[in-house]
Amino acid sequence: MAPLRDSLDRLGIQVTEISQTEMYTCGAYSAQIVLAMRRRADIGAVLARYRTKRTEADDEDEPPTAVYYPFRPYCAVCGRDDTAVTAFDDQTTEITYTCACGAVVGPTPIKEVAGKLAWKVDWPMRWAYERVTFEPAGVDHSSPGSSFTVGGELVTEIFGEEMPLHFGYAFVGTTGSAKMSGSRGGAPTPSDALEIFEAPLLRWLYARRRPEQSITLAFDAEVGRVYDEWDALSRRVAAGTAEPAARAVFIRAASTSDGPLPVTPRPLPFRTLASVVDVTAGDEAQMLRILRDMTVPDPVGRLDQVRPRLDCAEAWVNGYVPPEDRTRVRGQPDYARLAVLTDEQREGIKLLLDRMAGSWSLDGLTVLVYGIPKLLGGLPISAPPTDELKVAQREWFKLLYQLLIGQDKGPRLPTLLLALGQDRVRSLLGPALS
Repeated sequence: MAPLRDSLDRLGIQVTEISQTEMYTCGAYSAQIVLAMRRRADIGAVLARYRTKRTEADDEDEPPTAVYYPFRPYCAVCGRDDTAVTAFDDQTTEITYTCACGAVVGPTPIKEVAGKLAWKVDWPMRWAYERVTFEPAGVDHSSPGSSFTVGGELVTEIFGEEMPLHFGYAFVGTTGSAKMSGSRGGAPTPSDALEIFEAPLLRWLYARRRPEQSITLAFDAEVGRVYDEWDALSRRVAAGTAEPAARAVFIRAASTSDGPLPVTPRPLPFRTLASVVDVTAGDEAQMLRILRDMTVPDPVGRLDQVRPRLDCAEAWVNGYVPPEDRTRVRGQPDYARLAVLTDEQREGIKLLLDRMAGSWSLDGLTVLVYGIPKLLGGLPISAPPTDELKVAQREWFKLLYQLLIGQDKGPRLPTLLLALGQDRVRSLLGPALS
């Protein structure tokens, strides 16, 4: 519960908790439990009308006894709920039960027995007790014969209250979360999602869909695209060019009645931050150096300016990027590959090293690395791209990746070059000119 409470607080969601453990153990539901036990035959008849086949879940909710009892005791001897009620006296309210551990308990007043109502009875009982007027639930509870259908009859026929209004919402799926799920034994939790997604962005992923539409949270490489979409919407809202519906969803995601949610002061692109984390292995001094170089003429002064997004990027790189996709910079030049470079390739490397210092910023290096194939083709560095030029650029990028990190692809080259620093780049590429 503690991680869930923390996540709700970070998401700006205020709740008033009602602990079912406390409610049951303090005796708040004692009268409702006695009522349900006295009306066990009527409850059993309702359940039988909707029982199409017996499943493991049914067995847990409806123990296979000759008489249906909606109350499940916790054994006074072993503490488990692997029990079966064998008798209940409607007048004295005394209960007798057996347990798989071999214990036979009772008769004893039911108010003195730890336990709870079976789920399909417990739910409508709490509707009645709390006067619930609206109860959304997943689509699995909204199908014919589901818990909600059964509960609707029980709340009126047994507990004397109206069925709450209902809305069925679709499931939330995930991609790329196998590693996290495998270690924790279940689906991703809100705290898992908040490790990767800033709170307003996570709210937006829900707010932009109707409740009956399914949602997929991406924990794989799609995370970068999701951040790009959110940043683009943020810019349109700030500029006043967002469509009214998109702006309304943004406001709903980014703020609550208490005010706006915390955001990253300098929201640099998520992919850029992930690349910096990857290349530096999380070294904060190196990350700050690179981010300063990237943000000229208004450089980042402290890493706190790019948090919590930087922390999200670091959590994603460390938790969800496969080891084989992590960036490993060469420890020394690839002399074998450098020895077989073509004259054109050597000329490209010479252009890069000669112009690198004067282009040492994210924008400057972007222009340079994309522009070298243009220069080699006799075109100005500002020439528009063509299909033939795009092919040459891909081959040029592939060569640089092979020489710098020993792979055919990797982080965006301008980011990679800034991360390595001019001296390191020269040490890995310079032998090509000797």
